[in-house]
Amino acid sequence: MKKNLPQISSAIFFLIILASPLIQNLNAEIPSAGNNKVAYYVYDSGGPDHYPLTSFTDEANVVVLFEGKLWELADSVHYETGWMRNVNYHYYSEIIRDVRILQSRGVKVLINVDDAASWSTSTPFTTYDGIGYDYKQFAAFIKACAIDSLHLDGISLDIEHGASWNEAYKNLLKELGKYFGPKSSDSSSQMYIAAIYSGGAPGPKLGQSAEITSYMNFIMDMAYFSSFYVLRFNQWANSIGNSKTMIGVLNDYFDLTYATNVAKWQPTTGTKAGVMVYAANNLKSYTDSVFRSLTVPSTEVNEPEQNIPQSFALLQNYPNPFNPSTTISYSLLQNGRVSLKVYDMLGREIITLADEVKPAGNYSAEFTAGSGSASALSSGVYFARLIVETENYKSYTKTIKMILSK
Repeated sequence: MKKNLPQISSAIFFLIILASPLIQNLNAEIPSAGNNKVAYYVYDSGGPDHYPLTSFTDEANVVVLFEGKLWELADSVHYETGWMRNVNYHYYSEIIRDVRILQSRGVKVLINVDDAASWSTSTPFTTYDGIGYDYKQFAAFIKACAIDSLHLDGISLDIEHGASWNEAYKNLLKELGKYFGPKSSDSSSQMYIAAIYSGGAPGPKLGQSAEITSYMNFIMDMAYFSSFYVLRFNQWANSIGNSKTMIGVLNDYFDLTYATNVAKWQPTTGTKAGVMVYAANNLKSYTDSVFRSLTVPSTEVNEPEQNIPQSFALLQNYPNPFNPSTTISYSLLQNGRVSLKVYDMLGREIITLADEVKPAGNYSAEFTAGSGSASALSSGVYFARLIVETENYKSYTKTIKMILSK
């Protein structure tokens, strides 16, 4: 069967008229490093208030249209579900009208795109009429909807929907980078970001892959249920850098004091990418207070490709308790031979995660209780021990306790 990109339906012409060249020219440049204030607009959110796009936040400079399908907004004839209609919006043209208003204010407007298990296959998308697209066709289809038809400012991937980290998946992520993000032809205005967390496959692989994140402006940690925001940040930043990483907060889990502390916090070296707030469309005061608390260093910091830590360290694994995988991060102040091993309660060695000479820097290792020599582990307490022998014969040793809960 011949696989051609579909013609976007005639219903889209009304949207194209709304996206006149004059309006398109109002699109803003990407926010400066560390100054990204990302707010999610959720069409079906509950709560006492239901603000429209134009007034749910006064402070955000990046807004993500969340959960509604990109192709539904672009081609409502074939993909119409009505999901994005709410108390504020009865017609899709009203959404586009308010998107244009945001863009005229200098706000970048992105749309959420969920990953799926099919992203790990040779045909990650099937059209309304049953035609399967390969990754190149699918990426071009996303571009046709988001840029050519809707004239949005980029996409935000939501990574947690059962895909596997394989070549098909990585090829699609990189192909999207041809149209969105820092490697695209419109890198000064088109954004490409992803929301991940350690429990949502394949989030850990994406967040620790410098190759893949080089195609993206930044990633956002959305492990709202964990209050250890420094650990949440470091598990990604140690691999991909501070400027590629931000923390997300959610009012359902964190009060305003905690959320503003996250916004104020900066790593000791470099600058984080910004802060993300998922407060739907009904907590304007929470959202704006967090964004107003964001601190950005007044002087430009040139972050090295790999930050040299200030000390040796073995961080607490994350998540903990875990099942079946957890990430163990550590830092080396100097070059040295590294031994990182996991032991059970009786002191028996379970697995060696590292045994080699490494340069100074930040590292992480994944321990999975369901593979290799650790395949038969039962619930209980285990220990990770880091031993570093440096070139000047100094040594560092630390042990942490980990809890496997099946």
